[in-house]
Amino acid sequence: MDAKLTLKLDPDVINRAKVYAAKHGTSLSAMVENYFESITKKKKSKYLSEELAGCLKDLQHMSDDDIKDMYIKDKHRV
Repeated sequence: MDAKLTLKLDPDVINRAKVYAAKHGTSLSAMVENYFESITKKKKSKYLSEELAGCLKDLQHMSDDDIKDMYIKDKHRV
């Protein structure tokens, strides 16, 4: 469900944004939502182990490839 948001902006900025939106086939609402989404979403870490650091503290020093190898070996009992 969408919610309404009221913003106070410089009229020149609004006009330029409307022109930009029209040229790119989008709306001001979609542009603002996409911008907020891009600046607030969680950044992906270089290593899976860093993303899971809270629950996998022992694996923090390992690369994604090392973790995958460990998983495959465990899965196939190698």
